[in-house]
Amino acid sequence: MEHPEDSPADEAVLHRINQELSCVGRSGPGGTQAPPEGGEFLITTNSESGMHHVVAVQARRPGGSEPSEATPDEEVELRSVVRALLDMAGHTSGPVRTSVVMLAEGPRVVACAGLLAVEPQPGG
Repeated sequence: MEHPEDSPADEAVLHRINQELSCVGRSGPGGTQAPPEGGEFLITTNSESGMHHVVAVQARRPGGSEPSEATPDEEVELRSVVRALLDMAGHTSGPVRTSVVMLAEGPRVVACAGLLAVEPQPGG
């Protein structure tokens, strides 16, 4: 599965979401390069007025060559992680594709494409 192209602004957001996941015990320590035990997932979302709608979840399982479906439990966790990423990034409108791997410690965001940089608010 190809990772979505990402921009430097996206890298900062990915770092921040993975730090947050680590703080709550959902991600491995920094620098973990373990292979994804539960597979890799590509989540496609479309946001409108800050409401994030998951429109597709594709799974690639270790050892499998064909895309498969996420289990209901995986989908719940993936939707939560991706929506948190979009909220933290301040993304309010448009499509985004996010790549997430499932490690024993929990989900890890590895790439994201389509996030728009958030403009700083005056006086904020």
